[in-house]
Amino acid sequence: MVANRVRRVVLLAAAVGFAVLAGGPVRAADDNKELREELLKLNSITDKDAQRDKLRALAKDKDKAKKLVTEAGKMLKEAKGKDNPFNFNGGLIVARLAHFNKQYDIAEPFYEALVENATKIKSGSKMVDAYEGLIDLYWETKKYALVSETCQKFVDDMGPEEYERAKPFILERLVQSMAKEGKFDEALGLVDNLIRVSAQADWYFLQTKGWVLREQGKLPAAIEAYNSALEKLDTTDALKGEGKDQMKDRVRYILTGLYVDNKDVDKAAKHLQTLIKRNPDNPTYKNDLGFIWCDANMNLEESEKLIKEAIELDTKEREKLKKEGKLDEVKPNAAYLDSLGWVLFKQKKYKEALEPLKQAAADDEDGSHLEIWDHLADCHMALGEKKEAIAAWEKALKCEDLTKRDGERRRKVSEKLKKARE
Repeated sequence: MVANRVRRVVLLAAAVGFAVLAGGPVRAADDNKELREELLKLNSITDKDAQRDKLRALAKDKDKAKKLVTEAGKMLKEAKGKDNPFNFNGGLIVARLAHFNKQYDIAEPFYEALVENATKIKSGSKMVDAYEGLIDLYWETKKYALVSETCQKFVDDMGPEEYERAKPFILERLVQSMAKEGKFDEALGLVDNLIRVSAQADWYFLQTKGWVLREQGKLPAAIEAYNSALEKLDTTDALKGEGKDQMKDRVRYILTGLYVDNKDVDKAAKHLQTLIKRNPDNPTYKNDLGFIWCDANMNLEESEKLIKEAIELDTKEREKLKKEGKLDEVKPNAAYLDSLGWVLFKQKKYKEALEPLKQAAADDEDGSHLEIWDHLADCHMALGEKKEAIAAWEKALKCEDLTKRDGERRRKVSEKLKKARE
C-alpha cells in the first residue's frame, strides 16, 4: 500500500513537471497576465462612444469576454479593502460586459463599486449610469424587492443636475417594481400622486399607471389610462415636434398589444395602420399587423404581403448595420419567420409553412419561444408528422413564459400534447 502511494506521488510529480514543460501552469499564468493587462487598459477609455465601441468589440468573442469578466472579478475580490484596480471608466465597461454575458454575480459588485465611486465624487452622469446599471441588473434577474430598494435610495438622495433630472424615470421603475412585487395598491397610490403633482408630465405617469393596471390584469382600465396619456400628449407643451410624435407612436404601439389581449383586433389594427402610415419603413408594425390579422383568420393575402415586406425591410436594416460594423452576421428575424410560417399555415399551405417555422425555431437566441414551437408543432400535425409534433410541443413546454399570454398558451399546448400522445 505504501509503495503504491509513493508510486502515485512520483507519477503525479512527473505529470506536473510534464505540464510545466508543455506550457501548462506557466501558460495559464501568462494568459492571466495578458488578460489583466488588457483589462487595466480599459481605465484609459474616457469617451462614451469609444467605451461603447470597445464593449461591442469585446462582446463579439464570447469565450474571451467571459474569461475577461472572470479575471476582472478575481481582481476586484483581491483588491477588497485596498485600492480598486478599476477606475469608473474601466469598471463600467467590465460591469456592462458581465451584464451582457449574464455573469450577474460579477456584474453586481462592479455596479455597486461604481455607485460608491460616482457618489463619492458627486458626478451626476456617472451616478445615473451606475444606478441604472444596477437597477437593470436586479430587474433582469427578477429581484424586484432590490429594484424597489435601490430606486428608493436614488430618489431619497440628492445629487447634481443630471442626477435630479433622472428621478422621474427612476420613480417610474419604482412604481413598476412595486407592481412586480404584487403591491398594486401602493404602486397605484404612488403613481396617482405623481400624476397630480406633474402638471406638464401627467401624460408620462398616466402611461405608467396603464403599465401597472396591465400587470394587474385590468385590461379595460389599462386601455383607458393609455388612451388618456395619448390625449394628454396632444395638448402638452412639454414635448414638441418629433419627440412628441415618437412618444405618441410608443403609446399607440402599447395600445395595440392591449387591444389584442382584450380580443379587440379591429382597434389594434387601426392603431397599427396609423403607425405604418407614419413609419412606412418600420418592419415591426407591418409584421405585427400581418400577424394579428392572420391569427384572427382575417385578410390572409394582405397579411402575407405585409409580413414579407417586414422581412425584406428588416434584412436591409441588418445588412446596413453589418456594413457599419455594428452586426456580425445578417440572419432573418425569428419572429418574422414565425409570422410568415403562420400566415402560410392559416392558408393551409402546410409544406410552404414548415420551412420558415423550422428556421424560426432553430434560432438559438430568439427562437426559444413557446408560441414559435407551438406553431411548428401544429404544422407538423397538419402534415401528419405526429412524432415531430410531439417533440416540438415538448420543446415548447421547456420555454420560459415571456408574456402573460404564454400562461394560457402553455395550458393549451399541454392539452394538445396529451391528446397527441393518446
